[in-house]
Amino acid sequence: MKLFIYTLILFAFLACNGHSVQDDNKINIKDAMHSVCPIELSEITSGVTYIPLETTDSSLIGEQADMRVFNAYILVSSANQNLKLFDRKSGKFISEIGHIGIDPQGYAKDSWGKVNYWVDSRMNHIYVLGWKNDWQVYDVHNNYVKKIAIEDNVHYNLAQSCFLMDGDWIYGQNKFGVSDTIPSLFAYQVSSSSIRTIPGLQHGNLPFKDFLSVSLLLGNYVGFGGDLYMETYSGDRKLYTAVNSPSLWKAGQEIRVKQAFNDTIYAVRQNQLHPYRIFDLGDWHWEYAERLQVAGCENKIAIDYVLENEDILYFHFHTGLYSDNSKAYCGIYKKDNGEVKIMEGDEWLDSKHNQALQIRNISNEGNFCALLLPEKLSDELKEQLQVGEEDNPVIAVF
Repeated sequence: MKLFIYTLILFAFLACNGHSVQDDNKINIKDAMHSVCPIELSEITSGVTYIPLETTDSSLIGEQADMRVFNAYILVSSANQNLKLFDRKSGKFISEIGHIGIDPQGYAKDSWGKVNYWVDSRMNHIYVLGWKNDWQVYDVHNNYVKKIAIEDNVHYNLAQSCFLMDGDWIYGQNKFGVSDTIPSLFAYQVSSSSIRTIPGLQHGNLPFKDFLSVSLLLGNYVGFGGDLYMETYSGDRKLYTAVNSPSLWKAGQEIRVKQAFNDTIYAVRQNQLHPYRIFDLGDWHWEYAERLQVAGCENKIAIDYVLENEDILYFHFHTGLYSDNSKAYCGIYKKDNGEVKIMEGDEWLDSKHNQALQIRNISNEGNFCALLLPEKLSDELKEQLQVGEEDNPVIAVF
């Protein structure tokens, strides 16, 4: 009897310990889905640092808060407010960065009051989407640097793309497949004002003649990587797109890109795509050509976004993306041994502080980051950090 109980415990232990892939470039999700279990925070970090952002009249953060952690800084956005810069170690407010306005140095906000922005951590420059298919560029001392305008707003609509800024190069991925003539991936060289198309990503024009409606889910940065556009088409078809989800990133000295409904992560080398890792979904695979089909989506996986550091690939995904029974998952892939672990939901527990955490993005050094509103803090952290209900958010860095 003891042997039988021990065997059951052993099988349960093994079931919760992920799977190793056989091929070096494959991430074995299909097998890991058979052993979905909670993942300990210690699997991805040795500890969490909590940084309360200073709360003053000039630094107060509004609704729909978002942030970027880079080098010595934390950059925060919120609805109908200018970007705000804080010290990464102390959380002390440094200054606003630029301003919303229609003047020559002002940047745009959308109809919901949100500002679209990106960080070049190499140059310590902040790029903010302007009004006329351009970026307004500032440094971390709130000096205006320049405007970068893309004259061809038909083939390179900046509002439809996510970006990676890296020194003299800006990499852009258009998230809406509206035409074969619009490149899915491109690179802009700032010094020469030239654009190069990077071929290799799939194209698929949307059936606009069958378009019915669109709605927007604001601020679900953890769930989908950004604001979610939800389009419906006749014939029981849908398409969900998060334009600002992190599908372009830098790992070491290499640029990576992951297209929605495409299982391959590519490395960009000399303006060509090279497969880096492949999500092996097995029967969960969702064909790119069938990405609008609602029927059968309960048995398909849609990967929302990927975050990568030196040791781990973190990925967030949904099953049944378009259904009422949609479920969110997150997983980790350990580079050293190919082990994959998956858990339902996207909430991690810092047991030391009894604090629930949701990974929102990643710093340029590879630290996972979370943003915590005061009402979401545990009693232990509220007391330790001396944070009140009306104070600014707290940033967690793993």
